[in-house]
Amino acid sequence: YGAVIVFARYLWAWPLFRGWLVKRPDLRGTWEATLHSDWIDPATQQTVAPVEAYVVVRQTLTSLSMRLFTEKSRSILIAHAIELEPDGLFTLSAMYRNSPKIEYQGVESAIHHGALLIEVHEVKPRRLDGHYWTDRRTRGTIAMSHKNADHYSSFEEAKAGAARKKK
Repeated sequence: YGAVIVFARYLWAWPLFRGWLVKRPDLRGTWEATLHSDWIDPATQQTVAPVEAYVVVRQTLTSLSMRLFTEKSRSILIAHAIELEPDGLFTLSAMYRNSPKIEYQGVESAIHHGALLIEVHEVKPRRLDGHYWTDRRTRGTIAMSHKNADHYSSFEEAKAGAARKKK
């Protein structure tokens, strides 16, 4: 039983097991992300500028936790599936809940839900791209890159960690 736990938690991601025994991409770490939304700001009647974000992924063989942090909000997955496509690539589909920081709720944004679809082109990817849509009738794209192994718990912490890693 202990060997199963160790394998599911740590060994599944070893290159030795990839492809023949484990068919699951390794997404662990913190990703720098950019969100592009079609949301129109009612005050300016313009689309918003791209949004800087960080995506923190914790993963085992059987579980996936993904949190997205922006300066004004955070999102968490509430359901997901990682599918192996016939061509050997993967698709991550997910539903999430976004919670704006309290000072933005009712002013700029409200708690909302959305769905996300990301194409994963490698087992240990260096870049991820996808799109999302929300129950606020907005949609957009997400581009993630520059993954590092650390896990952060806020936008500010992730931004500071990314700056340290680039030095």
